[in-house]
Amino acid sequence: MSEKKIDFAKEMERLEKIVQDISSKALPLDESLKLYEEGTKIIKSLEKSLQEAQEKVEKIISIEDK
Repeated sequence: MSEKKIDFAKEMERLEKIVQDISSKALPLDESLKLYEEGTKIIKSLEKSLQEAQEKVEKIISIEDK
């Protein structure tokens, strides 16, 4: 199964917008919950992307140290 690459910067911008919207607006509960759910999905995706990048860096460093 191939996974699509995420645009890290775009996802961060969307996450920031979600945080702003939830923090600054008196949204209906259902809309707040939808935004919260979207935000948590984005966070998980970004964490996975960062983990993969960290693993690549560690692999490169270990190859260079040999």
